[in-house]
Parts: sequence; structure tokens; C-alpha cells
Amino acid sequence: MSESSSADANPAAGGGGHPACRRAGPPGPADAAVLVARRVQARVRRSSGGRFFRVAGCRPPRQARGPDAACAADAIAPFPLFPFSPLRLRSLVGVLFLLLLPLVGVAQDTGSVAGTVISAWDASPLGGVVVSVRGTTLAAQTDANGRYELRGVAPGDQVLRLSKSGFATAVVTDVRVIAGQTTTLNGNLRPEFFEMEEYEVTAEEFQEQTEKILFERQSAGAMLDAIGSEQFSRLGAGDAGAIVARVTGVSVVGGKFAVVRGLSDRYTRTLLNSVEVPSADPYRMSPQLDLFPSAMIDRVSVSKTFTPDQPGGTGGGTIDIITKPFPEEPFVKATVGTSYNPDSNLKSTFLADPRSSMDQFARPSGPAPLSPELFELTSRINRPNNAGTRETLQNAINRRNQADAVSGLLRSLGTTDFAGVNRESPLNSSLNASAGGTTTLFGKPLGLFGSLNYSRVFRLLENYDVSSYGAGQFLQTSGKETRSNINTDEGANFNLGYRLSDLAEFGFNFLYAHAVDEEARRTTVDFIESRLGDTLEKWQLHYTDREVFNYQFRGDHQFEALGGTHLGWTVGLADTSQAEPNHRFMNYFLDDGGRTSFGDAALPVPQFPSRYYRIIDEQSLNTRADLKVPLSFLAGDSHAKFGWYGSSVDRDFREQYFGYTGAAGFSTNNPNSYLNDPALLEYQATWLNGIRTNYSWRRYVELVIGRPYTASQDITAGYAMLDVVTLPWLRLIGGARLERTDMEINATGVGSSAIQQVDLLPAAAAVFSLVTNVQLRVSYGETVARPSFREKAPISNYLPDLDLFAEGNPNLTMSSIRSYDARLEWFPAPGDVISFGVFSKDLRDPIELYRVDFQNSVTWINRAEATVRGIEFEARKQMGFLSDHLRDLTLGVNLAVIESETPLTDVEFRSKTDPDNDGIPNTTLSPTRPLYDQSPYILNLDATYYLAPTRTTFTLAANLTGERIVLSTSQGDDIYEHPPVTLDAFVEQRFGRHLTLRLGVRNLLDGEYRQTYGPEYDGPQRLSYQRGRTYSLSLNASF
Repeated sequence: MSESSSADANPAAGGGGHPACRRAGPPGPADAAVLVARRVQARVRRSSGGRFFRVAGCRPPRQARGPDAACAADAIAPFPLFPFSPLRLRSLVGVLFLLLLPLVGVAQDTGSVAGTVISAWDASPLGGVVVSVRGTTLAAQTDANGRYELRGVAPGDQVLRLSKSGFATAVVTDVRVIAGQTTTLNGNLRPEFFEMEEYEVTAEEFQEQTEKILFERQSAGAMLDAIGSEQFSRLGAGDAGAIVARVTGVSVVGGKFAVVRGLSDRYTRTLLNSVEVPSADPYRMSPQLDLFPSAMIDRVSVSKTFTPDQPGGTGGGTIDIITKPFPEEPFVKATVGTSYNPDSNLKSTFLADPRSSMDQFARPSGPAPLSPELFELTSRINRPNNAGTRETLQNAINRRNQADAVSGLLRSLGTTDFAGVNRESPLNSSLNASAGGTTTLFGKPLGLFGSLNYSRVFRLLENYDVSSYGAGQFLQTSGKETRSNINTDEGANFNLGYRLSDLAEFGFNFLYAHAVDEEARRTTVDFIESRLGDTLEKWQLHYTDREVFNYQFRGDHQFEALGGTHLGWTVGLADTSQAEPNHRFMNYFLDDGGRTSFGDAALPVPQFPSRYYRIIDEQSLNTRADLKVPLSFLAGDSHAKFGWYGSSVDRDFREQYFGYTGAAGFSTNNPNSYLNDPALLEYQATWLNGIRTNYSWRRYVELVIGRPYTASQDITAGYAMLDVVTLPWLRLIGGARLERTDMEINATGVGSSAIQQVDLLPAAAAVFSLVTNVQLRVSYGETVARPSFREKAPISNYLPDLDLFAEGNPNLTMSSIRSYDARLEWFPAPGDVISFGVFSKDLRDPIELYRVDFQNSVTWINRAEATVRGIEFEARKQMGFLSDHLRDLTLGVNLAVIESETPLTDVEFRSKTDPDNDGIPNTTLSPTRPLYDQSPYILNLDATYYLAPTRTTFTLAANLTGERIVLSTSQGDDIYEHPPVTLDAFVEQRFGRHLTLRLGVRNLLDGEYRQTYGPEYDGPQRLSYQRGRTYSLSLNASF
């Protein structure tokens, strides 16, 4: 049905807006959600809890520039280029924010409404849709790209009518128009075979982000999965790690590192706004995902296939974290929250560093850093020998100076605690605030967005079982362990955009993330096979401080004289660091008589009370330029694309180890008495016959081991590709990327290692449109994977997480991967998707962590080859097709079943089949094993129900991840971890226009986490514990 407007048709010049620019508009009254229909078939089929239209933020009018027009969120203000200095950049960001914030909200007499209209059947843009304002003569018509713009609209709540021949007419109420600004209203119309009558919905109820993300996925050249802020907010994801864990075929190790399709973070590139972010973790190739709080994130997309315009190290996938853009409509938003875990919070037995703050809103200061002079030490300062019977004066002076140097070192390090003490833990807390808007500067649109976040979480795992086994599953030790963590996260994000003209946009984005983890651990081993009757006590205090400063400059330019050719460029500067000051260890035997012993060869390393310092500083410069040339002589959005990419990373790695000894005793009831008295730092002078002096110490530094290295990596690349529509039902994508790698690591006093390699990486894909909303994708790509700096550095140091020492391997080489993919996708309705895919990956020279022996020593090796095979299934569907009563229920499921294998070496196979060396091999053992970190299955389930009369949303989310190898051994069984099944529940209640209350329960099932020797869940246990349930409460206010 179509209806002519009384106004002259005025085709809009665009302004639909990019999905990243949308923010839900002001809510309407609860009783305004009405459906006008004369037939039962004319019902509203909503997607993910929303209906068909919504009001988003506002922006000034703009001209259409075709389907690839960038939104104002990607606009950028000119920024002076000067040598990289984090301090100068931080200061400039603050000044800009203060100067420009008052400009938000400049008023005019009337407002505008703009947006994009698509078909509800196949998500294609709809041209010729008449958009009119009820009660006025104002009307506009969508252009070929589905875009429209209505100007001169009176401020206040308006009613819009959208109609087109062959489609059901829609009426949208509660469209809030603000003077001097543009309200974005995007939506879809349903073909007449869905409903023949006019239908009415409120603007508030339209939830479009999920639909837009699916449309972006449908039109992407690569196989793309994505999750938006609306969805991960419902699922209770607090950071990027928790978000990515909900994507099909992705698991997250330790809450920080993504494993995509069975391949670890080594094969995955993590981007922030399409620019790579380096990792400051010495053992991982990607940044820790928990550094990026969800409050700053608009959406996360995971590209699972390689195209030439992506980095070459994407054998598993590319994770792109898109931060929230500035909104068109001024807003202020704040959220305060708390949570409680009975096993961790309000506990008087919470183990903590005596110097840690237990305040709910504290900002940890941490131990004092080590001075640069002490980092330069390469060996201990020897104590002076005793005086001889005929000592010369000069020798006496030299010995005195030597004694002063020994005590000077002790005083420089100072006193310290080695053991945690019981403290009272408070509730967890979280705060975040954001504000922004769009205005004009020198007559041009200017957008601003800023956010701050803070959280502090206390976790306690108390008296859980720990054991160790030797070859042949022979029990070596068993005992109990208590571990506590205080995690403090804070961050800031600032986004600025400036549209110089309809053909030029610029932008700047700043992100700061800071995470501190304070860990205290006590292990009591009461069974030691080699020392029956003795008890092993192990204490640790570990403070880790991680920081990221990320600065991005972006530009988009369109050249109409060149047929609409588009140039996009990005410059990214990042400064990442990880500091571990004063990581303390104390291991000792305690016999039946209460006597202690250090330095025993049977003790785990370190065998003396020790202090460990490590600092990793990494700076990176990433630049890219992409030129997109439309091929107007071909159909559709056919185009050629060319680009250049450069990445330069420099790392400075410093660490220092100090091992103490001395004759003075200490109380086993208070291990901190070992070095908490300043008098223990001074020498004792003994006079002999009044003419000679001997020096002694109750504590002194016996061992000093420093292992610094510097490293650099330069990657340069160029690519060319075509993306063409050859037939109405066939789209072809192909090209190649030429990428050069230059890596060099220099270890002080040890040696160096390097990689210089050039790779040609081809990729090809085809998209078959079987029907308008069903498509088949097939693709092939070749990629590479690089060793990390630490893996290739010729040094040995301690791995705190695994309680092992790691030896670098300077002979490591790069890995290569060939990937084959196919996926069938069906988009039955807006917001709905059903897909099935298969994939296969062949790896050459994959890099794996490898345990050399049972003496707590590991290294990294290139295995000869490996394969990964898998299938993926995903479905997200509203249940309204079953019954009208279920139209507010949305169910989602995604499943990945993955099989990987790599052959065992001959030595491994012999030692594993006959670990006792008794000549009786285990002939049932497979000659292959799975890859490190890879789970054989990953299942995610979620259900969301929206109760419209009360505006309440209920969500359940579950995750099941299979066992995976934590550590591969050369003898005996590999160590596997078994993540528990998780089930989370959330209730969200809206009050009026401004307040939202959220209640949640995480880990409802409270399953047991285990590490075992071998893949069997009931096999010999290395450790096991339960995390407990967490109850959360938060209140959000937005204006």
C-alpha cells in the first residue's frame, strides 16, 4: 500500500548514519507501545527485543556519498603532528576536552530527522520511501541508498509516517526532535506479503544495533561475526574478553587471551578501531582483552577469514574492538555498581599483602620500583673476606668499602614482606561515567565523546587441592593452596571528530587503560614423596601493573572527480607497559621439630627467599592507508582496493632477581619477620685484638641474576584486491598481500637472534546469493604467525602462572597457515540469523610451549606440522513465529566442534608410551596430540525475554567449553584444564526515562575448575577449585 504526500517529494541527501553512531533515543511512555492492525498477520515481529524504528542521537545535516559514506563518528579534527610523547599528548587531550566541551549543545530554532530505510525481507536499502511528519506538509523521499533527511521539523515529540508501494506503511510515534540538531531514525519496511495494513510502533522500542550488525556481516567480504553493546550488555560482559567469549568458535584463556577456531592468540590479531595494539605481556602475542572495559566499547567484530586488507598474522582471526563514537545528541550517563561473592567478599580470612589497601574504592600504589642502577647489576656484590693476621691498611680500607657496598645494596632494596596476612575484604565496586554530543565549530560539525571507568574486585580461592605427578602418573606431592587477587581497573576514552566538508573527515581517539593485580598465595604441601615427614611451605606476593596509552588519528577523503574514489588513513601510536615490582617468593621445608631449611636442592625454584623485578616497555607506531576505487562499469558495489601498512615496535625488557640468605632465624608463624627489620640490612663488625675487623650479616644478597633484552620488529606490507559483482548472484573477492618481517632480539651478555622474511599471502573468496536472504561463502587464504620476542630471546626466567622456568629458543622460525572455509548463512528476518560453516587449516612449523623434563623447565619449539578442522553452527531467532505470546522471547545458540592434532616427536612418543622405561609400552597412546589452548567444543546459549508492560528484560546465558592443554610435556601426560559450565542470569528494570536498575547472578551452577594429567576429567588432578556465585547490583542514570 502506498499513500501520496501532500508535500512535494524532496529526495534527501543522505545522513542515515553508520551503526557505530547510533544511540537509543529518549524512551516514550510505557503505554505508547501499541500495534495498529486489522488482521492477525499484521503483527510486529521484533528483533532482539526491539521493533522496527528507533530514535538515535542527533547530527547536523550531511550530503549522501554513496553506500560507503563514513559516519560522523569516524570524523576527525586536525591534530598537530609532533614527535611521540605520551605526556605531551595526554596534556593536549585534556586541554582540547576542556576547551571544546562548552560548545556542545548550541541551539537553533528547528531540528532535522535523517536516517536510512531498509527492506525487512533482505536488509537491502529502500529507495522511493516517502517519509512525512504527521500534521505538517513536511515530507522527504529516500534516495537509492535508502537515505532521507527532513529539515525544519518543529522541536518536541513528532509522529512520522513511512510508506512505499508494495510495502506495509509504518507509523512511528515518540520521535524526539531537538532544536538545532538532527535526530537519526533508521528502520525497515515489510513487504505486503508480510502484512497489508498500517502498523504503529514507538521509537523507543526499536532495537536496531543487532540488525545493523547482521547487515554489516551479510555485506562483508570476509566471514564476519560481531556482537554489539546492546547484546553484551544483556549478557553481563564486563570487558572485551567476556564479549569475545560469546562469539561462535571463540574461547578465552584466563579471561585475557582469545583462541579463535582452535588457534591461540599467536594466530590472532587484536585491533582497536582497526589499528593493531601491541602486547606488553612477555609470553603472549596479543594484548590482554580484559584491559578494555565494555563501557567503552560499541561493538566487537571477529573476522575469521583472511582478506589482503587485513594483517598477515591472522591465521585464526582478527578481533576489532570498536570504541563508542560521539553521539549526535548531547548526553550524560553514569553507572554505579557493586557485587558480592560469599566466598570472596566480607571475609576475614582474605589473604593479602600487609601493605595492600583493602578500601573498596582505593587506587593501589604498589611496591617501590627498582632503581635503574640496580637493574644494571650483573652479579652479586661479594662479602669481604675475614681479615688476615698481617692486614695492610689499604686492604682494611678495601674490605670496609666492600662491606659498605654489600649493606648499601641491602638498604637500597629495603625491608619487605614475603607472606600474605588475613585481612577483611570489602564488597566489589564499579563506577563509570560518560558524556558527549555534537555541535559546530567554524560552521562545521564537531563531535565529542568522553568516558571514565573504575572497578575493584576481590577474589579468594581458599584451601583448594594441589598435586603433582611424575611419569607414569606417580604421585610426587599433594597439599592445599590459598590464592587471593585484588583487581583494580581504571580507564578513560576520548573521541573527537570533525567534518571539514562533505568530502573530508578527520578524527582523533585516545584510550587509556590501567589494570593492577595484587596476588597473595600460600601453598602447604604435606605429602612429599622424596621427603616423607617434612612439610613444604610456599609463599608468594605478586603485584602486576599493566598500562596502555593509545592515540589514533584518522582521516577519510572522497574524490568525486575520480569517480567517488575513497581514501582512508590511520596513524596509531601506542605505549604499553607491564611492571612487576618486588615479586616475592619464600619456599622452605619444615620438619617435625619445627626447623626450617633454605637452599635445599629438593626445594622448588627459587630455593632462597627471593625478590623479582620485571619491567616491559613497548612503543609502537602503526600506519595504514587504503584506497578504494569504484568500478562503475561493473554491477553493484564493485571496486578495486589498494593499500599500504607499516608497523614498528620497540621493546625494552628488564628483569632482576635477588636471592637472600643469612644466619638469623625467623618465626614460621610470621614469615615476614625474615626481612622486615631495618637492623637486618646492616653489617655487624667484630674487632679482633683491637686492630682487625671482620664483617658479618644476618641477611645478605646471595644471588643476583639479571636477564635484560631489547627487541624490535618492523612489518611493512602492500596489497591489491578486487571485490566485484560478476553476476547478480555471484560476488568475487581476491588479491594478495606482500608482507616483510624484520625482527631482532638482543640479550645483554648472551647473544642475539633475528628473523628477516618476505611473504606473499594470497586470498580468494566467493559469495553466492542463493536467494535474497540466503548466501553461501567460500574462501581460501594464506597467512603467517610469528614468535614473540620473549620466545625467541636467548634467556631463561620464571613463569609465575605455571610456577616454571622458561628457556627462550633463538632458533624459532615463523609459522605458515593455509585456511579453507565455507559457510551458509540465512537471514530469515531483521535481527535473525541461522548459519552453518566448516573450516580446515593446515599449519607448518607451529610454535608450541613444551615441557622439557620434570625439573620445572619449559621452552618453545617449532613442531613440524599441525591441522585444525571444525564445524560451526549459529542461530539467533525471535520466537514470535511460533506464537504471538513468544514474540518477546529471543533465543541464541552457537556451537563450534573443533579437532586439532600435531604429531609427537619420536622422543616424546617413546617417553610417553613407556614413561617408566620398563620396556612395556602403552600401545593405545595416539601418536598425535591437540594443539595448545584448543578446546574440542565451545557452546554458548542465551535467552532474552522482554516484558513490555513493566519494561523488564530477563536474560539467561550459558557457556560450555571443552578441555584444553595448558602444558605439553616430553614425558608422561600433558596437563589439561577443564573449565566449568557457567550459567549467568540478569534482570534489567527501567524506571521512567532516565533510570535503569540491573540485578545479576553469575556462575549459578558454581561448577568445579580442574587441571588434570591427561584429558580425562576424573584423571589425576593437578589442582581443583570452585569460584563461587557472584551477586551484582547496578544503577544507571542517563540524561
